[in-house]
Amino acid sequence: MTVSTSGVPSPSPSAPKGLRLAAVAIVRDEADVIEAFVRHNLAVVDHLFIEDDHSRDGTRAILDALAAEGLAVSVFDGPQEAAYFQAARTKGLLQRAYAVERWDFAFLLDGDEFLTTLDRATLEAELASLPESQAGGLRMWNYLPRPPDETSDPFSFFSDRTQKLTGFSAKVMLPASVAANEELKIEDGNHAAFCFRRKVVVHQLQSVALAHFPVRSHDQIVSKTLVAYCRWRTRPDYDPATTALGPMGAMALLRANPGLRLDSLDAITACYMGATGPEDTVQRPFERLGAPRRYDGLAAIRPYDKAASAVDTIIASLTRLEPGGAASRQAAESGLAKFLSKSLVGRWRALRGGHTTLKAEWDGTVRRLSRSIKKRLS
Repeated sequence: MTVSTSGVPSPSPSAPKGLRLAAVAIVRDEADVIEAFVRHNLAVVDHLFIEDDHSRDGTRAILDALAAEGLAVSVFDGPQEAAYFQAARTKGLLQRAYAVERWDFAFLLDGDEFLTTLDRATLEAELASLPESQAGGLRMWNYLPRPPDETSDPFSFFSDRTQKLTGFSAKVMLPASVAANEELKIEDGNHAAFCFRRKVVVHQLQSVALAHFPVRSHDQIVSKTLVAYCRWRTRPDYDPATTALGPMGAMALLRANPGLRLDSLDAITACYMGATGPEDTVQRPFERLGAPRRYDGLAAIRPYDKAASAVDTIIASLTRLEPGGAASRQAAESGLAKFLSKSLVGRWRALRGGHTTLKAEWDGTVRRLSRSIKKRLS
């Protein structure tokens, strides 16, 4: 596939035949699942590109060990940010991934999501049939955690019980032509994509779906909830009505609990998956692909160390802002005004083909808008 969008080079003519499939993921403190995630998904895609978000557990050590084995996994360091801007960082990771290897399609995954497909040939045939510059949608199986007394297997989250398959496309898969677009915006959670503020058309894929394991053990889900609460609440655009409803609902349960442990995982599971009953679930064994695990010794979970790390990051971020607070704010406001002006001009040119008279009139409007923005921000 040739990508003509500016900003990302096209693949070389000597690229091998057949589609190149990639997957990108931003992970933090996923030591209990990351090895299975890498080995399984590499049985479906050709290359994994992972941004490690300053994990405190064994996640990075496991990823480095897997890369040292020669597996097709590239690991990047994420920025040291208190707030978690998933959408912008996923777009950046896609661009970094395309600079390493010219792939045709990329799956946008979380560290607890596993691609399931009948076979690679069927998957490639369906992807090749997608209309140009349109996305694929993946439905999702949400797997329920097993009661901890059912098995001593540390990977007991690979349960047979799952919610019925969602009837809509829960996550998007992007062709390179869309991922390379400078105007690409990805929705938090990787549920949708937009170009020029218009939603990219999504075709629900039939040959591939996701197996999702958000709740795996008490320590895992408590640490996930505490860290997510800190990082989402730090965002200036946090909206309690729409932002990270699963983690925020789970945090409300932890706050109401008198101790440091929950009596069961049922209530916190419902926050991430919705209420479940016999009529909502089916028995669907999950077949994990790839080689056996080798690094279980690095998979320990320390939930309160992770929570403390999230708080430390917030404190460090506030400290960095204090010395030049006013100057930093002024620079940020000026940058915002310039960004808005440039973006508006770029969109106008794209829509109107650069007509000289109209462009001059529009540029004057943009300059006035820029001055107005600066005045209001100050």
